[in-house]
Amino acid sequence: MYSYDNVLIRQLYTPSKDHLNRKLKVLLSQFRAWRTRKHMDTKGYTCLHSIQEFCTQTALNIVIVKFDKLWTNNLNAYEVTTGVFTAPIPGLYHFTAVVMSESAKSLFLYLWHNDTTTAGSYTLGDGYKTGTFDVVFKLKKGDRVYIRCSSSCNGQKIYSSSNNYSTFSGYLISK
Repeated sequence: MYSYDNVLIRQLYTPSKDHLNRKLKVLLSQFRAWRTRKHMDTKGYTCLHSIQEFCTQTALNIVIVKFDKLWTNNLNAYEVTTGVFTAPIPGLYHFTAVVMSESAKSLFLYLWHNDTTTAGSYTLGDGYKTGTFDVVFKLKKGDRVYIRCSSSCNGQKIYSSSNNYSTFSGYLISK
C-alpha cells in the first residue's frame, strides 16, 4: 500500500494468467461435481439410432423386429442380429420407434421391456400407415428392450425403404 497526503492507496491487483487458469480449473471442477450430484450429463449419451434398410420384413408370431442399419450405436447396446437393445449401464432411457405397415395392411406390434409388454401399436386402413412408440424406462444394467409382433400378426409386413420409414431409437437420459 502507498500513502499520499495521509490517504492510504491500495496497489491495484492484476491477476496473472496462471492465477486465472487455476481459478478456472477450480470452477470447472466444482461445476462437474454439481452436475454429477444433479444427475445431469451434458454429453448426452446416444445409445442407439437404427433403421430398417430393406423393403419389407414379414412379421411372424412372436418374432422380434430387427432394424438392420445403424446410424449410431455408441455404447454397443443394440444387437442387429437379434433386434434387442441391452442396457449397458443403469439409468433412465428414452425409446422411440416409428414402424410402417405395408400398403393397405394391418400391423400389430408391442414394445417389450425384458419379458413384459409395455406398449402396443396397431395400424389399419388404406395405404401405408405408421405406428409409433415413445416411452421412458428406468433400466438396470442388462435389461432388454425390443419390438415384437403380437401373436396374431402372422404374415403381416413391416415396410421401409431408403427413405427410412421405419426407425427405432434409444438413448440414456440420466444415470
